[in-house]
Amino acid sequence: MNEDESVELDAVAAVARITALEMLVRQMMIVQLRILDRMGEIKLTPDYVKTVAAAYAEKVDESPIIESNSPEVNYEFKVNVLHNLERFFDELEAHVRDNPA
Repeated sequence: MNEDESVELDAVAAVARITALEMLVRQMMIVQLRILDRMGEIKLTPDYVKTVAAAYAEKVDESPIIESNSPEVNYEFKVNVLHNLERFFDELEAHVRDNPA
Protein backbone atom coordinates (compact mmCIF):
# COMPACT_ATOMS: atom_id res chain seq x y z
CA MET A 1 0.00 0.00 0.00
CA ASN A 2 1.34 3.40 -1.00
CA GLU A 3 1.62 6.21 1.50
CA ASP A 4 -0.49 8.29 -0.89
CA GLU A 5 -3.35 5.82 -0.76
CA SER A 6 -6.07 6.40 1.79
CA VAL A 7 -8.35 3.92 3.41
CA GLU A 8 -11.95 4.85 4.06
CA LEU A 9 -14.04 2.98 6.57
CA ASP A 10 -17.71 2.55 6.00
CA ALA A 11 -19.23 3.54 9.34
CA VAL A 12 -22.36 1.45 8.81
CA ALA A 13 -20.33 -1.66 7.97
CA ALA A 14 -18.06 -1.12 10.98
CA VAL A 15 -21.02 -0.77 13.36
CA ALA A 16 -22.68 -3.82 11.82
CA ARG A 17 -19.55 -5.90 12.34
CA ILE A 18 -19.15 -4.74 15.93
CA THR A 19 -22.81 -5.50 16.64
CA ALA A 20 -22.48 -8.96 15.10
CA LEU A 21 -19.40 -9.66 17.23
CA GLU A 22 -21.21 -8.49 20.37
CA MET A 23 -24.12 -10.81 19.58
CA LEU A 24 -21.76 -13.75 18.97
CA VAL A 25 -19.86 -13.16 22.22
CA ARG A 26 -23.13 -12.86 24.16
CA GLN A 27 -24.42 -16.13 22.66
CA MET A 28 -21.14 -17.91 23.41
CA MET A 29 -21.20 -16.65 27.01
CA ILE A 30 -24.78 -17.87 27.51
CA VAL A 31 -23.92 -21.28 26.06
CA GLN A 32 -20.86 -21.58 28.30
CA LEU A 33 -22.81 -20.54 31.40
CA ARG A 34 -25.62 -22.99 30.60
CA ILE A 35 -23.08 -25.81 30.13
CA LEU A 36 -21.49 -25.01 33.50
CA ASP A 37 -24.94 -24.92 35.06
CA ARG A 38 -25.88 -28.33 33.62
CA MET A 39 -22.56 -29.77 34.80
CA GLY A 40 -23.37 -28.57 38.30
CA GLU A 41 -20.37 -26.23 38.42
CA ILE A 42 -22.52 -23.12 38.89
CA LYS A 43 -26.14 -22.25 39.63
CA LEU A 44 -27.08 -19.96 36.73
CA THR A 45 -29.35 -17.23 38.05
CA PRO A 46 -29.62 -13.49 37.42
CA ASP A 47 -27.75 -12.98 40.71
CA TYR A 48 -24.91 -15.20 39.48
CA VAL A 49 -24.65 -13.08 36.32
CA LYS A 50 -24.46 -9.96 38.53
CA THR A 51 -21.60 -11.59 40.46
CA VAL A 52 -19.71 -12.32 37.22
CA ALA A 53 -20.36 -8.76 36.02
CA ALA A 54 -18.94 -7.35 39.25
CA ALA A 55 -15.83 -9.53 38.89
CA TYR A 56 -15.25 -8.31 35.33
CA ALA A 57 -15.80 -4.68 36.36
CA GLU A 58 -13.31 -5.06 39.21
CA LYS A 59 -10.66 -6.44 36.87
CA VAL A 60 -11.24 -3.62 34.37
CA ASP A 61 -11.08 -1.05 37.15
CA GLU A 62 -7.73 -2.45 38.35
CA SER A 63 -6.29 -2.71 34.84
CA PRO A 64 -4.43 0.09 33.07
CA ILE A 65 -6.24 -1.03 29.84
CA ILE A 66 -4.43 1.55 27.75
CA GLU A 67 -1.15 3.28 28.38
CA SER A 68 -1.80 6.96 27.81
CA ASN A 69 0.07 9.87 29.31
CA SER A 70 -3.26 11.58 29.80
CA PRO A 71 -5.19 10.58 32.94
CA GLU A 72 -8.33 12.00 31.31
CA VAL A 73 -7.96 9.70 28.30
CA ASN A 74 -7.36 6.69 30.55
CA TYR A 75 -10.37 7.57 32.68
CA GLU A 76 -12.73 8.16 29.73
CA PHE A 77 -11.64 4.94 28.03
CA LYS A 78 -12.12 2.94 31.23
CA VAL A 79 -15.56 4.49 31.81
CA ASN A 80 -16.53 3.56 28.26
CA VAL A 81 -15.35 -0.05 28.74
CA LEU A 82 -17.21 -0.30 32.06
CA HIS A 83 -20.37 1.10 30.48
CA ASN A 84 -20.22 -1.45 27.66
CA LEU A 85 -19.59 -4.28 30.14
CA GLU A 86 -22.56 -3.16 32.21
CA ARG A 87 -24.81 -3.17 29.14
CA PHE A 88 -23.47 -6.57 28.06
CA PHE A 89 -24.13 -8.16 31.46
CA ASP A 90 -27.52 -6.44 31.83
CA GLU A 91 -28.54 -8.15 28.59
CA LEU A 92 -27.18 -11.50 29.83
CA GLU A 93 -29.03 -11.11 33.12
CA ALA A 94 -32.29 -10.29 31.32
CA HIS A 95 -31.84 -13.34 29.07
CA VAL A 96 -31.26 -15.66 32.04
CA ARG A 97 -34.25 -14.17 33.87
CA ASP A 98 -36.53 -14.44 30.81
CA ASN A 99 -35.29 -17.90 29.77
CA PRO A 100 -34.71 -20.03 32.86
CA ALA A 101 -33.14 -23.41 32.17
